[in-house]
Amino acid sequence: MQSEVLNKLVETHNELWGTGTDVSLQTSRSHNLTKVWQRKLTSIDSKRFIAEYIANNEAGTLSHKIDLVDTVDRVAYELKVSANNPHFEFYKDVFKVLYANTPTKVIDKLVFCCPSNAERKLGALAVFVTTLSKQLNLDVEIFYIKDKI
Repeated sequence: MQSEVLNKLVETHNELWGTGTDVSLQTSRSHNLTKVWQRKLTSIDSKRFIAEYIANNEAGTLSHKIDLVDTVDRVAYELKVSANNPHFEFYKDVFKVLYANTPTKVIDKLVFCCPSNAERKLGALAVFVTTLSKQLNLDVEIFYIKDKI
């Protein structure tokens, strides 16, 4: 099912994302793209795919949400639409999923999705965090969204 989720993401990204320098417009596009992608999957199976999954509500806070969780395959998907500061988002998302697995493990894998031009910004520290996450019993994969041709 992971390939279906990622195919829907690439399809949605190609339909809705555009480059630009207007921060407000890009933020709006980013939010819209995420929502459309989530709807495409929750419309397939709303019990399996949970959008805006609450990471851990034991603390009584709803502030830690994961973009999309496949509850059957136990995979969390986080989307960083633009290439701006992907490393900050990546680290935050890894720890958000680790937090979601406290005290009971509910997610086995995180797929962090970002544009292919963010790869160099993630750099060697992404490899380190991915390796460290395995020691914490979490599989982490980075999926690079290629620009439409």
